[in-house]
Amino acid sequence: MKFHRLIQGLSLTDVLGNQEAEIEDIDCDSRNIKTGWLFIALKGTAADGHDYVRQALASGAAAVISEKDMSDACLGASVVSAVFSANSRETMALLAQRFHGDPDQRMPLIAVTGTNGKTTTTMLIRQLLMASGVGCGLIGTVVNAAGSLETEAVRTSPESPTFYRWIKRSLDAGDAALAVEVSSHAMDLARVYGARFKVGLFTNLTQDHLDFHESMEAYFKAKSKLFAQCDCGLVNAEDDYGRRLLSVNTNLIPYGLDSGEYRTEKLVLRHNGTSFNFVTPKKSLRVDSPLLGKFNAYYLLAALSALDAAGFDLKKLLPNIGALKGAPGRLERIDLGQPFGVMVDYAHTPDALEKMLSAGKDLLNQGGRLHVLFGCGGDRDRAKRPIMASAVVAGGADVIWHTSDNTRTEDPEQMLNDAAPGIPEQIRANSARYHRISDRALAVQAAIRDCRAGDLLLLAGKGHEPYQEVMGVKYPYSDRAAVEAALRGEEIPRPWTSGAAGSGAVHAV
Repeated sequence: MKFHRLIQGLSLTDVLGNQEAEIEDIDCDSRNIKTGWLFIALKGTAADGHDYVRQALASGAAAVISEKDMSDACLGASVVSAVFSANSRETMALLAQRFHGDPDQRMPLIAVTGTNGKTTTTMLIRQLLMASGVGCGLIGTVVNAAGSLETEAVRTSPESPTFYRWIKRSLDAGDAALAVEVSSHAMDLARVYGARFKVGLFTNLTQDHLDFHESMEAYFKAKSKLFAQCDCGLVNAEDDYGRRLLSVNTNLIPYGLDSGEYRTEKLVLRHNGTSFNFVTPKKSLRVDSPLLGKFNAYYLLAALSALDAAGFDLKKLLPNIGALKGAPGRLERIDLGQPFGVMVDYAHTPDALEKMLSAGKDLLNQGGRLHVLFGCGGDRDRAKRPIMASAVVAGGADVIWHTSDNTRTEDPEQMLNDAAPGIPEQIRANSARYHRISDRALAVQAAIRDCRAGDLLLLAGKGHEPYQEVMGVKYPYSDRAAVEAALRGEEIPRPWTSGAAGSGAVHAV
């Protein structure tokens, strides 16, 4: 697309250079720029894109749009340049949307927002459609997908150039729909700005990301913005913030396990699956699922409700429910023949921990002990830490393994100190119930050694993540690999203790 066509009518000033330049694609990360691409320079919280304009030019950028005048660098390289005159992130999203031909207008998008459940719900939407022979793209926390193509996701909601690029890929792959996880950051930072969603779904809201939003009210308002971009909105009627949304917007449709226009009846939770009658505004259908736990019933209900609201034939989808796998690292079993259960989960908020423990208790053998290994994320909401610890206690953990999550740039021992007050002193004083081990790999090893026949060990926080971030460096690590090594009696690699790049360390960005 010609540069002048791309920017026509948008809020830009100081346009200099050859506006007939042909633009091959758009990005705001200089590392992704290729010959003929447009580089968008934004000032971020951790880095300033204007410092990377010359790097983008060296990679072949044909144009630069920035928040401040970069014409000297651009004209010297015979590259067209312009400056944002209004909200730069919103304008960037409109540029990306236009470049890719308004792909959101040409296929149904299903957006899922909320504190917990976004990944599982969107993955269930994709799995249900794909198992029925219907293509479905995905933009999520674990993977981005278009047709049969899947790549590892960098963040829950990518920047708008990547967001619209994936929609176009999904459209070109012939997908019939695309499921999108929409974070609160995405709404406040205009990452999905301008997109039209056929269905938007709200799962729940509990304390998280207050390091960014500063208050629950601001966090709630960020999530609420989504519905202005949706043709149809579905809201969990059994969540406090969901009820707030429903009270101020009568066009939203309630759903819930026990109430709502979409709901379950005769819900049965078993050790090997879940069954219920799925009640819709028009009919009732029988559902038998291999997914475990009450919270997975919620997310399956949400996925089915969203697909029905989007116009898909549920009768064609339900026969494939038996093939559902859920999301990686979400209450995922690890079984090497050991006489006790082990499951990894991504739970990293108080609410998610409570739900994980509730599911764990349902799966626990009579007389067995429920072990919970958890930690808190560094450089994130510190006020959440004791609340997470108290959630583990309130959830009925018999044995607590208090350890680290991604410590990032914080001192792990201080982080444990921050969370410890959430655990009653009498429990912390009981060496059989409370174990404090800041090194996560060592904590996993000790927990496995302590488990006996009939016990269940739940590892919370890391889920699908293949790394441990320590002092700004991401080291190869996964809870699954750590558990499997411990079960085999092997030492668990602890690359963060060596500090050597030879361990495969990758600097965090």
